[in-house]
Amino acid sequence: MEGSLMTRVEMDNARFVAKRLHGIPHIYKTVLKQRYDRFSHHSEANLDLIQTTKAISKILGHSSIRMTSVNIKSPNFKQKSKHHARQCANIVIRHHSNGLKHTYFAISRYINCHQIKPCPLTDTILNHLENDCLTDEEYSKVMGVIKRGCDPLWWKPKLRRLHNRQVETISRLLNQISRHRSIYASDITVESIKNQWLNSREQLENTLATNELDYSVSLAELSDLNVSNPKIRKAELMVRIRGFEDYATKHGYAAVFLTMTTPSKYHRCFAKSGAENPNWQGATPLDGQDYLNRTFQRIRASLNRDKITPFGFRVAEPHHDGTPHWHLLLFVPTEQQEALVQTFQEYCLQEDGDEHGAKERRFKVEYIDPNKGSATGYIAKYVAKGIDGEGIEHDLYGTESVTAATRIRVWASCWGIRQFQQIGGVGVTPWRELRRLSKITDESLEWVEEIRQAADDSDWGRYTELMGGVFCKRDDQLIRLLYQYKKQSNIRFDNQNFGNPYVDTKGVGHQPTFCSFSAAGKNAGDDTNAAGISTQSISGNPEIIRDSNSGIFGNSRNQAEARNYKSNRYSDEFVVQLKGIVALGVEIVTRVHEWTLSYSQANGKIEPNRSNLEFCQ
Repeated sequence: MEGSLMTRVEMDNARFVAKRLHGIPHIYKTVLKQRYDRFSHHSEANLDLIQTTKAISKILGHSSIRMTSVNIKSPNFKQKSKHHARQCANIVIRHHSNGLKHTYFAISRYINCHQIKPCPLTDTILNHLENDCLTDEEYSKVMGVIKRGCDPLWWKPKLRRLHNRQVETISRLLNQISRHRSIYASDITVESIKNQWLNSREQLENTLATNELDYSVSLAELSDLNVSNPKIRKAELMVRIRGFEDYATKHGYAAVFLTMTTPSKYHRCFAKSGAENPNWQGATPLDGQDYLNRTFQRIRASLNRDKITPFGFRVAEPHHDGTPHWHLLLFVPTEQQEALVQTFQEYCLQEDGDEHGAKERRFKVEYIDPNKGSATGYIAKYVAKGIDGEGIEHDLYGTESVTAATRIRVWASCWGIRQFQQIGGVGVTPWRELRRLSKITDESLEWVEEIRQAADDSDWGRYTELMGGVFCKRDDQLIRLLYQYKKQSNIRFDNQNFGNPYVDTKGVGHQPTFCSFSAAGKNAGDDTNAAGISTQSISGNPEIIRDSNSGIFGNSRNQAEARNYKSNRYSDEFVVQLKGIVALGVEIVTRVHEWTLSYSQANGKIEPNRSNLEFCQ
């Protein structure tokens, strides 16, 4: 009797486990079974299994009450994006009679329910939407959110990014990312993103850019000529870092190498044993990066109050379990060095600073002695490890350098973490534009030629000094960027339907037809748009604009003139092109060709593409 009772209990447990694990891939199912067998009592194991499967459902955006299937393979994002776009179109059809406000909030709710954030609107626009007093420009912004929801091309990349992060978060939950299993990122995500890279490369190779002189070149060849190429990216970073060091040496600044990491609750497991960290509270690498960003913002605010302005570079890289940490190479006046270090230490220990090991691990500092080695040498290996792994044999955990570099790039791509960031100093985009130019022979522009020569010689220190110095504000730098609004080729403007954001179509299965309208409005000069670019003319040319933080159009532009310019596919922003540089009012165009894209299929047939691309000669 007792034996049969135990059998029934075991059978019930087996059915329970099978039910809870239904829909979970084999790779995760094996991990969960091993986790289940670690418990000595079935009750404890069952509770742990329930909590884990509920957590997986929550990651997938489903109710924690029921368990749903987990798809670790890349689904058909094209089909899913079309489905969501149709659903949004149906929402528009159902709600448009209730007004724009109800339609906007219905679309926003649908997008949020699928763990995707809609395009954000300012509090001013939301307030005006509530009170039904939108300007034409604000109206176009609201319509832009609605149009994005009805566009499969908007959904597709967001669904792919969401899927990669969900898979990675589940792997992290099950403690599958560590030096003992899959270092930095899960094997599933590594293979998925590597396939994405291959597909992107194939598309670049099959896409041709043709200019007005009938010269054609593939986008793959063009991408190999800029910082998309890892070798060029690495070389440029090292030139800029070395240039900062030369500038600091010349002006008597001290160098310091700092390391910031996160509190224990952001780390999934221990490095030596790979065992689960009991302090972990479900944080993802993105949560760890947000913590580091917040902490650094507070540090910079405190340093600004103390009039301490360091400059240098920051490198973000993962621990073995994917939790990010930062390395900073900073240059600062010698008399301010200790104050800078104390400020970093104070803010790095503000959160959970009394936990075990916090003072030893949370913040580290190395004072760089130029007699023992260069400052660039301290950060060079981290740059190499985050790009191609060349120049080093193994990483800290013994992983082969090229493999480690690939997995770190996958980690950064999956979580959208910026690996390298310049702190202070002048902008790099004018430097890149200057390197496009040949020698300037105009005697009145000798000073521009001197800056161009410094850029062409890869002398970042000299370039920084000639541009106004490392602390020169962007508005005061001698060379600025020159932008142009792209002109509209075929203009369609329906005055009769301007007040109606969409034309009603009968039938739930049809997508509403949006009428086109200008993104400029009555008060267009009052609000910021077009990526913070102003149309203030430099030499009287109304279509050439400078890099600044003003509105779309000045007061001299009316709405009729604004219609001559091309807007994006959602009609809420104008298309802006980088044309060159502005040197104290003198416009120098570096991008002189208009390129039209066409796609070459495997059978050799070339299909025209309406997209345009700007490159210099």
